[in-house]
Amino acid sequence: MSAATYTVRRNADVPMSDGVRLRADIWLPDRDGPVPVLLERMPYDKSSSFMAQHIVGLEIVRALDAGFAVVVQDTRGRYASEGDFDPFTHEAADGSDTVAWLLEQDFCDGHVFMYGASYIGATQLLAASAAPEGLRAIAPQLTTSDYYESWTYRGGALQLGFVLLWIIESLAPPDLDRRAPDATLSALLADLREDPWHAMDLVPARRKELEALAPYLRDWLAHPSRDGFWAAIDPSRAYGRMDVAGLHIGGWHDLFLDGTLRNYRGLTEHAPTEEARGRQYLVVGPWSHGNLSGWQGDGWHGYDADSGALDLTAMHLEFFSAIAAGREPDLPKARIFFTGADTWHDLPSWPPPGTTPTSWALRADGGLTQGAAGEQATLTYRSDPANPVPTTGGATFLPGLLVARDSGPKDQAAIEARDDVLVLTSAPLETGLTIAGEVVLHLEAASSAEDCDWTARLTEVDAAGRSVGLVDGILRARYRHGGAAVALTPGRRESYRLPLGSIAHVVPAGHRLRLQIASSNYPRFDRNPQTMADPAEATGDDFAVADQTVFVGAGGTHLVIPIAPDLPEGPGA
Repeated sequence: MSAATYTVRRNADVPMSDGVRLRADIWLPDRDGPVPVLLERMPYDKSSSFMAQHIVGLEIVRALDAGFAVVVQDTRGRYASEGDFDPFTHEAADGSDTVAWLLEQDFCDGHVFMYGASYIGATQLLAASAAPEGLRAIAPQLTTSDYYESWTYRGGALQLGFVLLWIIESLAPPDLDRRAPDATLSALLADLREDPWHAMDLVPARRKELEALAPYLRDWLAHPSRDGFWAAIDPSRAYGRMDVAGLHIGGWHDLFLDGTLRNYRGLTEHAPTEEARGRQYLVVGPWSHGNLSGWQGDGWHGYDADSGALDLTAMHLEFFSAIAAGREPDLPKARIFFTGADTWHDLPSWPPPGTTPTSWALRADGGLTQGAAGEQATLTYRSDPANPVPTTGGATFLPGLLVARDSGPKDQAAIEARDDVLVLTSAPLETGLTIAGEVVLHLEAASSAEDCDWTARLTEVDAAGRSVGLVDGILRARYRHGGAAVALTPGRRESYRLPLGSIAHVVPAGHRLRLQIASSNYPRFDRNPQTMADPAEATGDDFAVADQTVFVGAGGTHLVIPIAPDLPEGPGA
Protein backbone atom coordinates (compact mmCIF):
# COMPACT_ATOMS: atom_id res chain seq x y z
CA MET A 1 0.00 0.00 0.00
CA SER A 2 1.50 3.33 -1.06
CA ALA A 3 1.87 6.17 1.43
CA ALA A 4 -0.79 8.86 1.34
CA THR A 5 0.39 12.19 -0.03
CA TYR A 6 -0.94 15.73 0.00
CA THR A 7 -0.04 19.21 -1.19
CA VAL A 8 0.02 22.46 0.81
CA ARG A 9 -0.27 25.88 -0.81
CA ARG A 10 0.84 28.53 1.69
CA ASN A 11 -0.60 32.06 1.83
CA ALA A 12 -2.85 31.82 -1.20
CA ASP A 13 -4.53 35.17 -1.97
CA VAL A 14 -8.29 35.22 -1.53
CA PRO A 15 -9.74 38.53 -2.82
CA MET A 16 -12.66 40.10 -0.99
CA SER A 17 -15.32 42.14 -2.75
CA ASP A 18 -13.78 45.40 -1.46
CA GLY A 19 -10.32 44.52 -2.84
CA VAL A 20 -8.72 43.43 0.44
CA ARG A 21 -6.79 40.18 0.11
CA LEU A 22 -7.02 37.56 2.80
CA ARG A 23 -4.52 34.73 2.85
CA ALA A 24 -5.13 31.06 3.34
CA ASP A 25 -3.20 27.82 3.56
CA ILE A 26 -4.75 25.21 1.27
CA TRP A 27 -4.25 21.53 2.02
CA LEU A 28 -5.13 19.23 -0.88
CA PRO A 29 -5.41 15.43 -0.83
CA ASP A 30 -3.87 13.35 -3.58
CA ARG A 31 -7.19 12.65 -5.30
CA ASP A 32 -8.37 12.90 -8.88
CA GLY A 33 -11.01 15.54 -9.43
CA PRO A 34 -12.62 18.04 -7.08
CA VAL A 35 -13.44 17.27 -3.45
CA PRO A 36 -15.50 18.85 -0.65
CA VAL A 37 -13.72 21.61 1.29
CA LEU A 38 -13.43 22.17 5.03
CA LEU A 39 -12.94 25.87 5.80
CA GLU A 40 -11.57 27.33 9.02
CA ARG A 41 -11.45 31.15 9.28
CA MET A 42 -9.44 32.24 12.32
CA PRO A 43 -7.84 35.34 13.88
CA TYR A 44 -5.27 33.30 15.85
CA ASP A 45 -2.58 32.50 13.22
CA LYS A 46 -3.33 29.83 10.66
CA SER A 47 0.30 28.65 10.76
CA SER A 48 -0.07 27.51 14.37
CA SER A 49 -0.95 23.81 14.44
CA PHE A 50 -1.91 24.21 18.09
CA MET A 51 -4.52 26.89 17.32
CA ALA A 52 -5.58 25.56 13.91
CA GLN A 53 -5.89 21.88 14.87
CA HIS A 54 -5.52 21.00 18.54
CA ILE A 55 -7.86 23.61 20.01
CA VAL A 56 -10.62 22.99 17.44
CA GLY A 57 -10.41 19.20 17.70
CA LEU A 58 -9.95 18.42 14.00
CA GLU A 59 -6.74 16.90 12.66
CA ILE A 60 -6.04 18.11 9.13
CA VAL A 61 -4.19 15.00 7.91
CA ARG A 62 -7.09 12.77 8.95
CA ALA A 63 -9.44 15.06 7.00
CA LEU A 64 -7.18 14.75 3.94
CA ASP A 65 -7.17 10.97 4.30
CA ALA A 66 -10.98 11.08 4.36
CA GLY A 67 -11.02 12.88 1.01
CA PHE A 68 -11.48 16.52 2.02
CA ALA A 69 -9.48 19.60 1.07
CA VAL A 70 -8.81 21.86 4.06
CA VAL A 71 -8.50 25.64 3.86
CA VAL A 72 -7.31 27.62 6.90
CA GLN A 73 -7.54 31.38 6.50
CA ASP A 74 -6.31 34.35 8.54
CA THR A 75 -9.26 36.69 9.00
CA ARG A 76 -9.13 40.33 7.96
CA GLY A 77 -6.37 42.34 9.61
CA ARG A 78 -4.78 39.32 11.28
CA TYR A 79 -1.36 37.80 10.64
CA ALA A 80 -0.84 37.33 6.87
CA SER A 81 -4.14 38.88 5.74
CA GLU A 82 -4.60 42.47 4.64
CA GLY A 83 -7.04 44.99 6.08
CA ASP A 84 -7.93 46.23 9.54
CA PHE A 85 -9.20 43.97 12.30
CA ASP A 86 -12.54 44.93 13.82
CA PRO A 87 -14.00 41.94 15.69
CA PHE A 88 -17.16 40.46 14.10
CA THR A 89 -17.77 43.43 11.77
CA HIS A 90 -16.48 41.93 8.48
CA GLU A 91 -16.98 38.22 9.11
CA ALA A 92 -20.35 37.80 7.37
CA ALA A 93 -19.18 39.45 4.14
CA ASP A 94 -15.65 38.01 4.24
CA GLY A 95 -16.94 34.53 5.00
CA SER A 96 -19.43 34.72 2.15
CA ASP A 97 -16.75 36.03 -0.25
CA THR A 98 -14.40 33.22 0.77
CA VAL A 99 -17.04 30.54 0.14
CA ALA A 100 -17.77 32.09 -3.27
CA TRP A 101 -14.04 32.06 -4.11
CA LEU A 102 -13.76 28.41 -3.11
CA LEU A 103 -16.61 27.45 -5.44
CA GLU A 104 -14.55 28.85 -8.32
CA GLN A 105 -11.48 26.73 -7.54
CA ASP A 106 -10.84 23.54 -9.51
CA PHE A 107 -10.24 21.52 -6.32
CA CYS A 108 -13.70 22.28 -4.87
CA ASP A 109 -16.66 20.08 -5.79
CA GLY A 110 -19.22 22.70 -4.76
CA HIS A 111 -19.57 21.62 -1.12
CA VAL A 112 -18.08 23.86 1.58
CA PHE A 113 -18.19 23.05 5.29
CA MET A 114 -16.97 25.31 8.10
CA TYR A 115 -15.62 24.33 11.50
CA GLY A 116 -13.73 25.69 14.51
CA ALA A 117 -14.00 26.92 18.10
CA SER A 118 -14.66 30.19 19.95
CA TYR A 119 -14.22 33.17 17.57
CA ILE A 120 -13.80 30.63 14.76
CA GLY A 121 -17.35 29.57 15.60
CA ALA A 122 -18.40 33.19 15.21
CA THR A 123 -16.90 33.31 11.71
CA GLN A 124 -19.07 30.31 10.79
CA LEU A 125 -22.33 31.68 12.14
CA LEU A 126 -21.78 35.11 10.65
CA ALA A 127 -20.91 33.59 7.26
CA ALA A 128 -24.03 31.41 7.45
CA SER A 129 -26.11 34.50 8.24
CA ALA A 130 -25.20 35.79 4.75
CA ALA A 131 -26.56 32.53 3.25
CA PRO A 132 -23.74 31.98 0.71
CA GLU A 133 -24.38 29.42 -2.00
CA GLY A 134 -22.34 26.26 -1.43
CA LEU A 135 -22.07 26.47 2.37
CA ARG A 136 -23.64 23.17 3.35
CA ALA A 137 -22.81 22.71 7.05
CA ILE A 138 -21.16 24.32 10.04
CA ALA A 139 -19.62 22.89 13.23
CA PRO A 140 -19.39 25.77 15.73
CA GLN A 141 -17.63 24.72 18.93
CA LEU A 142 -17.48 26.48 22.32
CA THR A 143 -19.06 29.59 20.85
CA THR A 144 -22.15 31.70 21.42
CA SER A 145 -25.15 32.85 19.43
CA ASP A 146 -24.60 36.62 19.55
CA TYR A 147 -21.85 38.94 20.70
CA TYR A 148 -23.67 40.98 23.31
CA GLU A 149 -25.11 38.30 25.59
CA SER A 150 -22.58 35.83 27.02
CA TRP A 151 -19.67 37.11 24.89
CA THR A 152 -19.23 40.71 26.01
CA TYR A 153 -21.99 41.04 28.60
CA ARG A 154 -24.18 38.66 30.55
CA GLY A 155 -27.40 39.79 32.13
CA GLY A 156 -26.26 43.35 31.45
CA ALA A 157 -22.97 42.98 33.36
CA LEU A 158 -19.67 43.30 31.51
CA GLN A 159 -17.70 40.04 31.36
CA LEU A 160 -14.66 41.92 32.59
CA GLY A 161 -12.36 38.95 33.11
CA PHE A 162 -12.98 37.47 29.67
CA VAL A 163 -12.90 40.75 27.73
CA LEU A 164 -9.61 41.92 29.24
CA LEU A 165 -7.92 38.54 29.00
CA TRP A 166 -9.05 38.05 25.39
CA ILE A 167 -7.47 41.39 24.52
CA ILE A 168 -4.31 40.80 26.54
CA GLU A 169 -3.69 37.21 25.45
CA SER A 170 -4.98 36.96 21.92
CA LEU A 171 -6.00 40.19 20.21
CA ALA A 172 -3.53 42.91 21.13
CA PRO A 173 -0.12 41.23 20.59
CA PRO A 174 -0.43 40.59 16.83
CA ASP A 175 -2.28 43.89 16.37
CA LEU A 176 0.70 45.77 17.86
CA ASP A 177 3.07 43.85 15.59
CA ARG A 178 1.23 45.26 12.55
CA ARG A 179 1.36 48.88 13.72
CA ALA A 180 4.16 51.41 13.60
CA PRO A 181 6.38 50.92 16.67
CA ASP A 182 4.79 52.48 19.77
CA ALA A 183 6.88 52.16 22.92
CA THR A 184 4.07 53.37 25.17
CA LEU A 185 1.54 50.77 24.00
CA SER A 186 4.17 48.02 23.99
CA ALA A 187 5.03 48.83 27.61
CA LEU A 188 1.34 48.89 28.53
CA LEU A 189 0.76 45.46 27.01
CA ALA A 190 3.82 44.06 28.77
CA ASP A 191 2.49 45.36 32.11
CA LEU A 192 -0.96 43.92 31.47
CA ARG A 193 0.41 40.51 30.56
CA GLU A 194 2.65 40.47 33.63
CA ASP A 195 -0.26 41.15 36.02
CA PRO A 196 -3.72 40.91 34.39
CA TRP A 197 -5.34 40.78 37.84
CA HIS A 198 -4.11 44.30 38.50
CA ALA A 199 -5.64 45.41 35.19
CA MET A 200 -9.03 44.08 36.30
CA ASP A 201 -8.78 45.93 39.61
CA LEU A 202 -8.19 49.33 38.05
CA VAL A 203 -11.09 51.78 38.05
CA PRO A 204 -12.56 53.14 35.96
CA ALA A 205 -12.71 50.20 33.54
CA ARG A 206 -12.78 52.59 30.57
CA ARG A 207 -9.27 54.01 30.14
CA LYS A 208 -7.88 55.84 27.12
CA GLU A 209 -4.63 53.89 27.07
CA LEU A 210 -6.48 50.55 27.03
CA GLU A 211 -8.77 51.74 24.23
CA ALA A 212 -5.69 52.87 22.29
CA LEU A 213 -4.39 49.32 22.60
CA ALA A 214 -7.76 47.80 21.60
CA PRO A 215 -9.83 50.45 19.74
CA TYR A 216 -12.91 48.19 19.44
CA LEU A 217 -13.22 48.20 23.25
CA ARG A 218 -14.49 51.76 23.00
CA ASP A 219 -17.59 50.61 21.12
CA TRP A 220 -18.19 47.63 23.39
CA LEU A 221 -18.20 49.84 26.50
CA ALA A 222 -20.27 52.54 24.78
CA HIS A 223 -23.08 50.01 24.18
CA PRO A 224 -23.78 48.34 27.56
CA SER A 225 -27.31 47.32 26.56
CA ARG A 226 -28.50 45.24 23.61
CA ASP A 227 -29.07 47.90 20.93
CA GLY A 228 -28.61 48.43 17.19
CA PHE A 229 -24.83 48.18 17.46
CA TRP A 230 -25.12 44.57 18.62
CA ALA A 231 -28.07 43.75 16.34
CA ALA A 232 -25.89 44.47 13.29
CA ILE A 233 -23.52 41.61 14.24
CA ASP A 234 -26.09 39.19 15.70
CA PRO A 235 -26.27 35.94 13.69
CA SER A 236 -29.07 34.57 15.87
CA ARG A 237 -31.42 36.99 14.10
CA ALA A 238 -30.72 35.10 10.85
CA TYR A 239 -31.49 31.48 11.74
CA GLY A 240 -34.30 31.59 9.16
CA ARG A 241 -31.68 32.19 6.41
CA MET A 242 -29.20 29.53 7.51
CA ASP A 243 -29.83 26.58 5.20
CA VAL A 244 -27.04 24.54 6.79
CA ALA A 245 -26.65 21.38 8.83
CA GLY A 246 -25.05 21.99 12.22
CA LEU A 247 -22.84 20.09 14.65
CA HIS A 248 -22.92 22.19 17.82
CA ILE A 249 -20.23 21.40 20.40
CA GLY A 250 -20.27 22.94 23.88
CA GLY A 251 -19.08 22.55 27.45
CA TRP A 252 -21.10 22.75 30.66
CA HIS A 253 -18.53 25.13 32.15
CA ASP A 254 -17.93 27.16 28.98
CA LEU A 255 -18.90 30.82 29.27
CA PHE A 256 -20.55 30.53 25.82
CA LEU A 257 -22.70 27.48 26.61
CA ASP A 258 -26.03 29.33 26.56
CA GLY A 259 -25.30 30.46 23.02
CA THR A 260 -24.31 26.97 21.89
CA LEU A 261 -27.64 25.62 23.11
CA ARG A 262 -29.48 28.53 21.54
CA ASN A 263 -27.83 27.86 18.16
CA TYR A 264 -28.82 24.20 18.31
CA ARG A 265 -32.38 25.01 19.30
CA GLY A 266 -32.70 28.00 16.96
CA LEU A 267 -31.62 26.11 13.85
CA THR A 268 -33.66 23.05 14.82
CA GLU A 269 -36.75 25.24 14.95
CA HIS A 270 -36.11 28.03 12.43
CA ALA A 271 -33.68 26.91 9.68
CA PRO A 272 -35.40 27.56 6.32
CA THR A 273 -35.72 23.97 5.13
CA GLU A 274 -36.95 20.77 6.71
CA GLU A 275 -33.68 19.08 5.80
CA ALA A 276 -31.60 21.70 7.62
CA ARG A 277 -33.89 21.68 10.65
CA GLY A 278 -33.60 17.91 10.88
CA ARG A 279 -29.80 17.88 10.61
CA GLN A 280 -28.81 19.70 13.79
CA TYR A 281 -26.69 17.75 16.25
CA LEU A 282 -25.48 18.59 19.75
CA VAL A 283 -22.47 17.47 21.79
CA VAL A 284 -21.92 18.84 25.31
CA GLY A 285 -19.04 17.68 27.49
CA PRO A 286 -18.03 18.71 31.02
CA TRP A 287 -15.55 21.20 29.55
CA SER A 288 -14.66 24.85 30.08
CA HIS A 289 -13.29 27.32 27.53
CA GLY A 290 -9.89 26.12 26.36
CA ASN A 291 -9.96 23.08 28.65
CA LEU A 292 -11.52 19.99 27.07
CA SER A 293 -10.00 17.54 29.52
CA GLY A 294 -11.62 15.42 32.24
CA TRP A 295 -10.09 17.69 34.89
CA GLN A 296 -12.47 20.55 35.65
CA GLY A 297 -12.47 22.79 38.70
CA ASP A 298 -11.61 20.78 41.81
CA GLY A 299 -12.35 17.36 40.38
CA TRP A 300 -11.86 14.74 37.70
CA HIS A 301 -14.72 13.40 35.59
CA GLY A 302 -12.88 10.31 34.38
CA TYR A 303 -10.95 9.24 31.28
CA ASP A 304 -14.05 9.22 29.06
CA ALA A 305 -14.70 12.89 29.76
CA ASP A 306 -11.64 13.97 27.78
CA SER A 307 -12.43 15.19 24.26
CA GLY A 308 -9.61 12.99 22.97
CA ALA A 309 -11.48 9.91 24.18
CA LEU A 310 -14.60 11.15 22.43
CA ASP A 311 -12.56 11.72 19.22
CA LEU A 312 -13.98 14.99 17.93
CA THR A 313 -12.09 14.57 14.65
CA ALA A 314 -14.01 11.36 13.91
CA MET A 315 -17.31 13.05 14.79
CA HIS A 316 -16.56 16.00 12.52
CA LEU A 317 -15.56 13.77 9.61
CA GLU A 318 -18.62 11.52 9.93
CA PHE A 319 -20.84 14.60 10.05
CA PHE A 320 -19.28 16.29 7.02
CA SER A 321 -18.95 13.05 5.00
CA ALA A 322 -22.63 12.26 5.52
CA ILE A 323 -23.80 15.75 4.51
CA ALA A 324 -21.57 15.62 1.41
CA ALA A 325 -23.04 12.22 0.48
CA GLY A 326 -26.63 13.31 1.16
CA ARG A 327 -27.16 10.75 3.91
CA GLU A 328 -28.04 10.96 7.59
CA PRO A 329 -24.90 11.20 9.80
CA ASP A 330 -24.30 8.19 12.03
CA LEU A 331 -24.49 10.41 15.12
CA PRO A 332 -27.00 10.79 17.95
CA LYS A 333 -29.07 13.96 17.86
CA ALA A 334 -27.65 14.88 21.26
CA ARG A 335 -24.59 13.31 22.93
CA ILE A 336 -24.56 14.66 26.46
CA PHE A 337 -22.17 14.17 29.38
CA PHE A 338 -23.96 14.02 32.72
CA THR A 339 -21.72 15.15 35.56
CA GLY A 340 -22.31 13.44 38.87
CA ALA A 341 -22.82 10.17 37.01
CA ASP A 342 -19.80 11.06 34.80
CA THR A 343 -21.16 9.20 31.78
CA TRP A 344 -22.09 10.07 28.22
CA HIS A 345 -25.67 9.51 27.07
CA ASP A 346 -27.26 9.63 23.63
CA LEU A 347 -30.60 11.45 23.54
CA PRO A 348 -33.15 12.18 20.82
CA SER A 349 -33.15 15.87 21.75
CA TRP A 350 -32.09 18.37 24.39
CA PRO A 351 -33.46 18.74 27.00
CA PRO A 352 -34.38 15.04 27.35
CA PRO A 353 -38.00 14.14 26.65
CA GLY A 354 -40.05 14.04 29.82
CA THR A 355 -38.06 16.70 31.64
CA THR A 356 -40.31 18.52 34.13
CA PRO A 357 -39.74 21.90 35.82
CA THR A 358 -39.93 21.69 39.61
CA SER A 359 -40.33 24.67 41.92
CA TRP A 360 -38.20 25.01 45.06
CA ALA A 361 -39.20 27.59 47.66
CA LEU A 362 -36.85 29.63 49.83
CA ARG A 363 -37.64 29.70 53.54
CA ALA A 364 -36.92 32.19 56.31
CA ASP A 365 -34.98 29.56 58.27
CA GLY A 366 -32.49 29.16 55.40
CA GLY A 367 -34.22 26.13 53.97
CA LEU A 368 -34.81 25.23 50.33
CA THR A 369 -37.81 22.98 49.84
CA GLN A 370 -39.59 21.53 46.83
CA GLY A 371 -43.17 22.71 46.64
CA ALA A 372 -44.29 24.11 50.04
CA ALA A 373 -43.30 27.75 50.48
CA GLY A 374 -43.90 28.45 54.16
CA GLU A 375 -44.70 31.80 55.75
CA GLN A 376 -43.84 35.08 54.08
CA ALA A 377 -40.60 36.60 55.37
CA THR A 378 -37.52 38.55 54.29
CA LEU A 379 -33.80 37.80 54.24
CA THR A 380 -31.29 40.65 54.10
CA TYR A 381 -27.64 41.36 53.45
CA ARG A 382 -25.45 44.37 52.69
CA SER A 383 -23.57 44.69 49.41
CA ASP A 384 -20.44 46.86 49.06
CA PRO A 385 -18.85 47.40 45.60
CA ALA A 386 -15.53 48.08 47.30
CA ASN A 387 -15.56 44.52 48.71
CA PRO A 388 -17.15 42.35 46.01
CA VAL A 389 -17.75 38.62 46.27
CA PRO A 390 -14.77 37.00 44.50
CA THR A 391 -15.24 34.77 41.48
CA THR A 392 -14.91 31.15 42.57
CA GLY A 393 -15.61 28.63 39.83
CA GLY A 394 -18.38 28.61 37.26
CA ALA A 395 -18.32 29.27 33.53
CA THR A 396 -15.39 31.65 33.73
CA PHE A 397 -12.33 32.27 31.55
CA LEU A 398 -10.16 33.21 34.55
CA PRO A 399 -7.21 33.32 34.64
CA GLY A 400 -7.00 32.72 30.90
CA LEU A 401 -7.23 30.33 27.97
CA LEU A 402 -5.65 26.90 28.54
CA VAL A 403 -5.42 27.55 32.28
CA ALA A 404 -9.03 28.00 33.38
CA ARG A 405 -7.80 27.45 36.92
CA ASP A 406 -10.85 29.08 38.45
CA SER A 407 -13.49 27.58 36.15
CA GLY A 408 -15.87 24.73 36.74
CA PRO A 409 -16.99 23.10 40.00
CA LYS A 410 -15.12 24.73 42.90
CA ASP A 411 -15.44 24.49 46.68
CA GLN A 412 -17.69 27.27 47.94
CA ALA A 413 -16.73 27.30 51.63
CA ALA A 414 -15.05 30.72 51.53
CA ILE A 415 -17.94 32.26 49.61
CA GLU A 416 -20.63 30.85 51.87
CA ALA A 417 -18.80 32.16 54.96
CA ARG A 418 -19.26 35.77 53.83
CA ASP A 419 -21.99 37.89 55.39
CA ASP A 420 -22.95 39.36 52.00
CA VAL A 421 -24.03 35.98 50.60
CA LEU A 422 -27.38 34.37 51.46
CA VAL A 423 -27.18 30.59 51.77
CA LEU A 424 -30.28 28.36 51.57
CA THR A 425 -30.01 24.58 51.80
CA SER A 426 -32.35 21.66 51.23
CA ALA A 427 -32.70 18.64 53.46
CA PRO A 428 -30.79 15.52 52.30
CA LEU A 429 -32.48 14.16 49.20
CA GLU A 430 -34.48 10.99 49.80
CA THR A 431 -33.98 9.96 46.17
CA GLY A 432 -31.47 11.06 43.57
CA LEU A 433 -32.25 13.80 41.06
CA THR A 434 -31.23 14.17 37.43
CA ILE A 435 -31.12 17.87 36.56
CA ALA A 436 -31.31 18.47 32.80
CA GLY A 437 -31.90 21.92 31.32
CA GLU A 438 -31.94 25.55 32.37
CA VAL A 439 -32.10 26.44 36.07
CA VAL A 440 -33.91 29.75 36.71
CA LEU A 441 -34.29 31.84 39.87
CA HIS A 442 -37.50 33.84 40.08
CA LEU A 443 -36.38 36.51 42.48
CA GLU A 444 -38.58 38.81 44.55
CA ALA A 445 -36.31 41.48 45.96
CA ALA A 446 -35.75 45.12 46.87
CA SER A 447 -32.63 47.25 47.13
CA SER A 448 -31.88 50.48 48.93
CA ALA A 449 -29.81 51.50 45.89
CA GLU A 450 -30.72 52.87 42.45
CA ASP A 451 -29.01 49.91 40.81
CA CYS A 452 -27.40 46.63 41.82
CA ASP A 453 -26.51 43.22 40.52
CA TRP A 454 -28.31 40.07 41.58
CA THR A 455 -26.22 36.92 41.41
CA ALA A 456 -27.14 33.34 42.26
CA ARG A 457 -25.45 29.95 42.26
CA LEU A 458 -26.80 26.42 42.66
CA THR A 459 -24.45 24.05 44.48
CA GLU A 460 -24.38 20.42 45.57
CA VAL A 461 -23.54 19.63 49.19
CA ASP A 462 -22.13 16.16 49.80
CA ALA A 463 -22.47 13.99 52.90
CA ALA A 464 -19.37 15.58 54.42
CA GLY A 465 -20.85 19.07 54.05
CA ARG A 466 -18.65 20.20 51.15
CA SER A 467 -20.48 22.59 48.82
CA VAL A 468 -19.40 22.62 45.15
CA GLY A 469 -20.78 24.99 42.53
CA LEU A 470 -22.88 23.64 39.68
CA VAL A 471 -24.25 26.60 37.73
CA ASP A 472 -24.63 30.37 38.29
CA GLY A 473 -25.92 33.60 36.76
CA ILE A 474 -26.14 37.37 37.06
CA LEU A 475 -28.64 40.13 36.29
CA ARG A 476 -27.89 43.88 36.35
CA ALA A 477 -31.03 45.45 37.76
CA ARG A 478 -30.99 48.56 35.56
CA TYR A 479 -31.51 46.25 32.55
CA ARG A 480 -34.24 44.13 34.17
CA HIS A 481 -36.74 45.15 31.47
CA GLY A 482 -34.30 44.77 28.57
CA GLY A 483 -33.31 47.72 26.42
CA ALA A 484 -32.39 51.02 28.06
CA ALA A 485 -31.30 51.37 31.67
CA VAL A 486 -34.05 52.11 34.21
CA ALA A 487 -33.18 53.03 37.79
CA LEU A 488 -34.63 51.16 40.74
CA THR A 489 -36.93 52.89 43.19
CA PRO A 490 -35.03 52.33 46.44
CA GLY A 491 -36.92 50.00 48.77
CA ARG A 492 -39.53 48.92 46.22
CA ARG A 493 -40.10 45.21 45.74
CA GLU A 494 -39.58 44.01 42.17
CA SER A 495 -39.72 40.71 40.32
CA TYR A 496 -36.69 39.44 38.41
CA ARG A 497 -36.05 36.43 36.20
CA LEU A 498 -32.46 35.34 36.75
CA PRO A 499 -31.25 32.44 34.54
CA LEU A 500 -28.45 30.46 36.12
CA GLY A 501 -27.68 28.55 32.93
CA SER A 502 -28.11 24.96 31.80
CA ILE A 503 -26.76 21.77 33.29
CA ALA A 504 -26.85 17.97 33.02
CA HIS A 505 -26.07 16.65 36.47
CA VAL A 506 -27.00 13.73 38.70
CA VAL A 507 -27.35 14.46 42.43
CA PRO A 508 -27.33 11.27 44.51
CA ALA A 509 -29.64 10.50 47.40
CA GLY A 510 -28.31 11.84 50.68
CA HIS A 511 -26.75 14.93 49.10
CA ARG A 512 -28.36 18.37 49.42
CA LEU A 513 -29.00 21.27 47.06
CA ARG A 514 -27.92 24.75 48.04
CA LEU A 515 -28.66 28.20 46.63
CA GLN A 516 -26.44 31.24 47.08
CA ILE A 517 -27.75 34.78 46.47
CA ALA A 518 -25.41 37.78 46.40
CA SER A 519 -24.78 40.99 44.45
CA SER A 520 -21.34 40.52 42.88
CA ASN A 521 -19.09 37.96 41.19
CA TYR A 522 -15.82 39.77 40.56
CA PRO A 523 -13.68 39.94 38.44
CA ARG A 524 -15.61 37.60 36.17
CA PHE A 525 -18.09 40.48 35.97
CA ASP A 526 -17.35 44.17 36.46
CA ARG A 527 -18.27 46.00 39.64
CA ASN A 528 -21.69 47.60 39.81
CA PRO A 529 -21.29 50.95 41.61
CA GLN A 530 -24.87 50.57 42.90
CA THR A 531 -25.61 54.05 41.62
CA MET A 532 -26.70 55.01 38.11
CA ALA A 533 -23.14 55.96 37.21
CA ASP A 534 -21.85 54.23 34.09
CA PRO A 535 -20.05 51.15 35.48
CA ALA A 536 -17.30 51.58 32.88
CA GLU A 537 -16.66 55.13 34.12
CA ALA A 538 -17.26 54.56 37.83
CA THR A 539 -14.61 55.20 40.47
CA GLY A 540 -14.72 54.66 44.20
CA ASP A 541 -16.47 58.01 44.60
CA ASP A 542 -19.45 56.58 42.69
CA PHE A 543 -19.76 53.47 44.86
CA ALA A 544 -22.72 53.11 47.22
CA VAL A 545 -23.38 50.44 49.84
CA ALA A 546 -26.78 48.77 49.35
CA ASP A 547 -29.06 47.00 51.77
CA GLN A 548 -30.59 44.07 49.90
CA THR A 549 -33.89 42.39 50.79
CA VAL A 550 -35.04 39.04 49.40
CA PHE A 551 -38.67 38.06 49.90
CA VAL A 552 -39.23 34.38 50.67
CA GLY A 553 -42.09 32.10 51.64
CA ALA A 554 -45.52 32.15 50.01
CA GLY A 555 -45.53 34.34 46.90
CA GLY A 556 -41.81 34.99 47.25
CA THR A 557 -38.59 33.93 45.58
CA HIS A 558 -38.50 30.44 44.11
CA LEU A 559 -36.04 28.37 42.12
CA VAL A 560 -37.10 26.33 39.09
CA ILE A 561 -35.04 23.20 38.47
CA PRO A 562 -35.73 20.93 35.45
CA ILE A 563 -35.81 17.28 36.53
CA ALA A 564 -35.38 14.55 33.92
CA PRO A 565 -36.57 10.95 34.08
CA ASP A 566 -33.98 8.25 34.61
CA LEU A 567 -31.00 8.30 32.30
CA PRO A 568 -31.04 5.89 29.35
CA GLU A 569 -29.23 2.62 29.93
CA GLY A 570 -25.51 2.72 29.32
CA PRO A 571 -23.22 5.51 28.14
CA GLY A 572 -23.38 6.88 24.64
CA ALA A 573 -19.65 6.81 24.09
